[in-house]
Amino acid sequence: MFGPPSTELPKPSSPYTPGWRFQAQSHAPLAPTPVVRECCISSKNEQEEKEQLSPVERCVKRLPLPGNEGDDTISLEVTGTLKAGDGHNSQVLTVEVLDSTSTSLPRKGTSLVAKISDPLYFEDDEGYLDPFRCIDKYDTHEANAYQALRELQGRGIPIYFGSYTLSLPVDEGRSRAVRMILMEYVSGVTMADAQPGDFSQGDRQTIMKDIVDLESRVYEKNLWLADFALTLNYFLGEYISPLLRWKNPRRKASPFEDWVDWEWVPWLTAEFAHTVTSITPEMRERWADI
Repeated sequence: MFGPPSTELPKPSSPYTPGWRFQAQSHAPLAPTPVVRECCISSKNEQEEKEQLSPVERCVKRLPLPGNEGDDTISLEVTGTLKAGDGHNSQVLTVEVLDSTSTSLPRKGTSLVAKISDPLYFEDDEGYLDPFRCIDKYDTHEANAYQALRELQGRGIPIYFGSYTLSLPVDEGRSRAVRMILMEYVSGVTMADAQPGDFSQGDRQTIMKDIVDLESRVYEKNLWLADFALTLNYFLGEYISPLLRWKNPRRKASPFEDWVDWEWVPWLTAEFAHTVTSITPEMRERWADI
């Protein structure tokens, strides 16, 4: 039996609130952690550790993966919260640049988005997940993905401003480290919050075309966007025409089904007809029955 949910265990109040000021040091993450079956599931030893140590003591004991610390520092102030507090996989904040030692970062006063990976407030599914291995996975994968997609930054994905380490005080003489990535703040409404009915069919088709094209370009960079539910990753690292990978309307458009009220396959065929010449016989054979 698992213990009580992490949200019921005693924890200090979250510092991730508007007005909080902090400093972070640049950090180069390790390569992405391997993704294997049950890689984030809590072991028996980890369950015992959770019962014996307070949440803060676990964070002091189990540090994030090392990587390489850099020479740059940045000072930030939290101006708003996009997703923050206990029970979240990450703390997503809007921040303002107060000062920086790096010439590659935006000037003072610029608004950015900070995504902080803090295992203390991680949603561990009532002890089923190990927050520390989950955090290591999410942090190393996302930071490396942004670097691999640098040519798409500002043209489909936010501009990435690097990975950092925060040192949070625990008590006199002790602190704990958490990782953070900084990215461009893009104003507007997300698709999750928007209502499809507020957009014309033509506008929604433009949005879907951009999504399909971006996902295909990301796949070409040897990255797989699992949230899109495209479960087949044959030829990962090659450009695969959407005429193959997105042709099944039930499977391919399902995350966006509320946005699509037209015949999917004829539309897809017309929009991506120019990609036909990129399809090899091997690709056609692999996707023949999908």
